[in-house]
This record gives sequence, structure tokens and C-alpha cells, in this order.
Amino acid sequence: MPYLLGIEIGETTVAAALCRRSAPPRGRAPQSAAETAWGPAEPVTLGAAAAVVATSLALSPGGDLVASDGTAGAAAQRASGFLHRIGGDTAVRLAGEPVRPETLLAGMVGWVAGRLWQLQGRAPDRIAVAHPTGWGPYRLGLVRAALEEIGLGDPALVPRAGAVVTGFQAAGRLPATGAALLVLRLGGAGLEISLIHPHATGQYEFITSVWCADLAGSVLDAADPAGQRAVLRAAVDLAVRTAAACAFEAAEVAAVLLAGSAAGHPLLTDLLAQAFPAPVLQLGDPRLTVACGAALALRPRTRLAETATGPALPEYPTAEAPLVTAMEPLPPGPVGAMPPPRPPVRVTEAPAGRR
Repeated sequence: MPYLLGIEIGETTVAAALCRRSAPPRGRAPQSAAETAWGPAEPVTLGAAAAVVATSLALSPGGDLVASDGTAGAAAQRASGFLHRIGGDTAVRLAGEPVRPETLLAGMVGWVAGRLWQLQGRAPDRIAVAHPTGWGPYRLGLVRAALEEIGLGDPALVPRAGAVVTGFQAAGRLPATGAALLVLRLGGAGLEISLIHPHATGQYEFITSVWCADLAGSVLDAADPAGQRAVLRAAVDLAVRTAAACAFEAAEVAAVLLAGSAAGHPLLTDLLAQAFPAPVLQLGDPRLTVACGAALALRPRTRLAETATGPALPEYPTAEAPLVTAMEPLPPGPVGAMPPPRPPVRVTEAPAGRR
């Protein structure tokens, strides 16, 4: 069955989701628009037993870039922490060789596409890759070139915050006012805060986006309860200051949308509710929100417009949108890559200058 694939390559973890197209009974043409509609987002289990895998790559004996769980083998044989090096002048070393970070991102996307090939028995009709919201045309150009080099065609590049808004919009969870939304993604390596104006057509207008590496899920995990409260308080204060810098009072924010591996902390919701007199919303597992929204963003825009006024799609995972997984889990650690072919890994000079 045709499907669309959404991928988030995060700083520390990688998540994916797919969206399937419903089909009429075999042997007859569709009788209504509903019979050719795309269904809800379905999260995918990428690891042997976990929905996400580490943003870590290793070289297989055959020279393929494959996902690594970050534990097997020497650290020098793995590459991680490459997302925010894209656009800089420092390469990442893998097996003793410098590799451009955008090549590693493309390799991670290729591995995920191959994983879905294993699970679904066919390639996705189209792929969307969610990227940090604040990235500009220079970084995106590097990513597009690297993805084209791997042979993945022209995947859609979707800002993280836009993917979050799309997911909430498809689920019928957004306020009807159309006012500004605050998207807070708290991941393992940092905090991303974005302000967005949504539109009923499935489009959105970015107001601003900020990134703070000092407020991260890893810092939260290492802190005691008092330290955790301090970290989360600082995150909420940054959200308030970000809105104020754009001339938005807290009362003018229609909703706060949460995503990221650390966004499920119950104290974060309480602190945000105290700072913003608006709903603080979460969809399913916050680690998967961006990937699910990226898959949904690939649907024809007319479908997005119809779901804005029609029946709400279910939250994921549900009986209608189950967690997609393999019948037989793959072994942990590096696993064999599937088509598309591996990206070239070669030594190149990383250009300095524009970001």
C-alpha cells in the first residue's frame, strides 16, 4: 500500500512515522474522496524494541553507513553529534576519516528509508525530513545536495515547529482562533522555542525560533528535583521572553504545543500553564510528534484543509493508527542497510562562511 514517510533526525535520537493512503475494494474505482484519502500518522519502531534509535552511525564491514546503538565497538568507529555541525567548517571523524556532517545526515535518512523498506516491502512514495526550525537556505541547500547524492530524489524539508503544528492541526487539537502558537520542543541536546501563526489551509507563518543548548533533556536527567525545577523554570522563562521579544504578551498565545524527548515532564506542563493562560497540549509520545507531523505534511494540502473542518483524526498510536513495527525485531546494534544505496563517504573540505 502506498505510504508517505516522515523522519526527524534529532540531535540525540531519530524517529519516523508513516501515513498510508486508503484504497477502495479491489477491482473498482474510488467512489468518494474518502476512499482515496490519506490516513493518520503511524509511528514506526526503528530499533529492535524502541520507537527511536540513537543519532549515531557506524560503518558496516561492507562500507555502508548503518545505525549504531552507540554501545557496540570503539567510539572512533561511530559518528554522532553531527546535526548542528551542518553549515560549519568542522567535519566529523568516522573510522579515522573526516566526513561532512550533511553526508552523515543523508546516511541516517537513507538507513531509515531502508528500515521502512524492510518493514513495508516497498519504498515510500515520498519522504519528509524534519529539520531545526531556525535553519536557513545555506544549511538546507547542503542537506538537499547530500540527499540528492544518496539517490533519495528530492525529499521535502519540513521545519520541526511546522511539523508539530501540522500534527496538532490534523488531530483537530488547535484552537479555532488562529492566533499565535508557541511550539516548545525539549530534546536531549537542547530547547527549541518557536512562534507560529497557523492558517486554515494547512499552511503556517513563522514569527521566530530560538535554540538553547544549555536547557536540554540530558541536563534535566542529571539534576536532582530542585535542579530539574530550575532547568524547567528557565525553559519557561525563555519561552515568555521569546514571545515578549516579538511583542506578544503571554495572554496573546492561543496554545502551547509540546514535543521532544523531555517534554513529557509533568512539572513542565504546570509551569507553562502558570506562565501562559492558554491550553498546554501534547499528542501521544512527544518523542514522535515531529516525525508524525512531517509524514502528515506530505499529504495533499486539500486533505489538510478538509480535516481542519471535518472529523478529527485520532491521536497516535490508537487502534486506527497502531505503532508500526517488524514482525521479528532486528538485533540491537548496527544492522544491515537496505536500498536505497549507501551515500558516498569521502574526505572533503567543509566550507567556511555562510550559515
